[in-house]
Amino acid sequence: MPSSQTTVRWGLILSFVGIALFLFVVDATGNTPGLLALVRDPITTVNGWLAPSADTVSDVLAGPANVQLAIEEIERLQGQVAELQKENQLLRENEGELEVLRRLFDYATDSPQNQRVLADVIGRETNPLFRSILINRGTNDGVQVGMPVDSDQGLIGQVFRTTPNSAMVILVIDNASGVPGRLSDSRATGLVHGTGAGRTMEMDWIPLEAEVEIGDVVLTSGLIGQFDQGILVGRFPRGLTIGRVTEVERSEADILQRAIIRSDVNFSDLERVFVITDFPKDDITPFEDPLGEDQ
Repeated sequence: MPSSQTTVRWGLILSFVGIALFLFVVDATGNTPGLLALVRDPITTVNGWLAPSADTVSDVLAGPANVQLAIEEIERLQGQVAELQKENQLLRENEGELEVLRRLFDYATDSPQNQRVLADVIGRETNPLFRSILINRGTNDGVQVGMPVDSDQGLIGQVFRTTPNSAMVILVIDNASGVPGRLSDSRATGLVHGTGAGRTMEMDWIPLEAEVEIGDVVLTSGLIGQFDQGILVGRFPRGLTIGRVTEVERSEADILQRAIIRSDVNFSDLERVFVITDFPKDDITPFEDPLGEDQ
């Protein structure tokens, strides 16, 4: 018996020592509140310890579903980006179109004496031997053969053929086109005709004594034209820009000189042009039959 009691006694002492050490460690590590919570409500405390693990397991199980939702969201956002890009492109196109119309409007207001009809370019001649464009205005809009066509960039040409709702415009750079021109500096006149190559034209019949310089602006003279050696010379209002002199050909043996002219118009990119339906003209009716043959 004494031996058994001694064993029990030492067992209790060791247990108390162990408990004391456990409590000391718990207190030293700051876990006393958790231990007290476990004593007060063991079930809730154990659930709290297990909850993070359960959440981790739940996240792992829900992972595939979350990935699918993310993919769907990415696809939705990509669709929105594509729509916004289309809208942005449309806005840029509208801005460019408004800029073209603004320039044309400003140009037209600078010469209010000329009545104009705005037309869209709807076609271009594919034959390199005949330089022309098609526009969406015709006789129903007051457009007639021979009417001048211009833009804010410069002179385009003249109406060559018409239908009720469209017209063909022969360009000033075509071989068959002729425009009475005047040099802005020397005021010398001549006949400007196309060469059929690029934007180049030639101005003939310039008096030899005229001072022609590189860079001189060539304008329509407003003089009355006529058919001349197969060149269709139309009647144009005074002061329209034809181009600029890039080269001068003169010879002391001749009495005339020639100027090479380049137009500022980019004929391949024309979108809108003006048809000049009316402009101030001098009355030449009494001189149309100078010999009086009709009387």
